[in-house]
Amino acid sequence: MPPVSGTEVAAVAAVVAAVAVVAAGWQPALGPRISVHPGTMRMSSGPARRRSAGVAASHPITASAAAANEDVQGEMLDAPSAANKNIVRLLAATAVVAAAARGTAYLPATGVAFVHLLAYGTWLGTIVWTTFVAGFTMFKNLPRQTFGRLQSKLFPLYFGLSAACCAIQLGVLGFTAPAAPQKELLLLGIGLGSSLLNLLYVEPCATKVMFQRYALESAEGARDEGAIKAMAKQFGKWHGLSSLLNLAVLVVAVGHGWWLASSLVGVLA
Repeated sequence: MPPVSGTEVAAVAAVVAAVAVVAAGWQPALGPRISVHPGTMRMSSGPARRRSAGVAASHPITASAAAANEDVQGEMLDAPSAANKNIVRLLAATAVVAAAARGTAYLPATGVAFVHLLAYGTWLGTIVWTTFVAGFTMFKNLPRQTFGRLQSKLFPLYFGLSAACCAIQLGVLGFTAPAAPQKELLLLGIGLGSSLLNLLYVEPCATKVMFQRYALESAEGARDEGAIKAMAKQFGKWHGLSSLLNLAVLVVAVGHGWWLASSLVGVLA
């Protein structure tokens, strides 16, 4: 393979950088914080709020923290670790690519293949973690409304990352592979479409209904049980559709992984 130009190297590095930044996690504005009180829930914004005496007494850990310092909603760390900064993660990923390439002679083909594998690994890992680990753990250990509010922040990032990874893989196969299998392009297209549908339409609709239900449940005075049940049923429909789309993305990811694994058959034989 002839030596590559600086432009080609820069292009590959830019793609790797983009994937590394996405994989590292984009941090949006956090918005209002959640304060949980016995029997109710309210949103508080601005500086950290002080816990109520009732909450402090209801949980031993919170009680001990409140006894030492009533303000228990400050920053978790005075300064984040250097390893948690996106620029450090980006430099680490770039250094690994450079070391693995052992120069630039094999960077274009191997680098593009690595980008594809990095996008796929990030994609499948995120799906498995969110679907089978994080979701169930939070559901079993958080109050229902707290769980729902947290998911409303996580799901847009999750579906956005899924769509980005699908787009990267489609780009690699569609624009760099001389004879890309049509079945794989179709599978990745389904994954991209399902992720975007969840991101742009289904998840926002489900979240809107969920917050309407929370407002009815937290309203002062007599509860309108009929309206609450109607909202719960409507939310169930949107949540079911979102779960179905997520299942489709999981199936696509496993199917594409099987195709990628076929490339290892000759190595493992």
